[in-house]
Amino acid sequence: MKKGLFIIVFFMMFGNLFAQEQGEVRLMAGGDYRLTIKEVGTFVGGEYFFADKFSVAPTFTVWFPEVGNSLNLNMDLKYYLTEGVSQVYLLAGYSNYWINLQPGNPGVNQQRSGANFGAGAFIKATEQFGFITEFKMQSQNSRWPVLRVGAVYRLP
Repeated sequence: MKKGLFIIVFFMMFGNLFAQEQGEVRLMAGGDYRLTIKEVGTFVGGEYFFADKFSVAPTFTVWFPEVGNSLNLNMDLKYYLTEGVSQVYLLAGYSNYWINLQPGNPGVNQQRSGANFGAGAFIKATEQFGFITEFKMQSQNSRWPVLRVGAVYRLP
């Protein structure tokens, strides 16, 4: 019940961000890699600049473990240190992790909440398109470091 309510509130909030006229909106997608356990995942997300140099960036990752399945939801607050073609930022946020270590869909789903923090860079290729790279630590899983690389599309 709590998970369902959280997801509904998340999508309502994310929809309101897109409804606002002010600020830049970016869509992003790419790959995640957990350095400690060598696990690969793919992510999709968005980013909304609500103030000068500050943005909120929700992302959703699907991990591909050897057995079972796992998902990760991040809600990050980013602060941009630089402007221009290469934009460096710091991030901190909330992370929720769902894991099922059984083969297939049956089994017991575990949920772990925690925080994450890290740094990243956005590299602008054109006015509408760019790339990101991030390195962050997620507290809910023995502080697993995650490397993220992806493409970014800026909505006009």
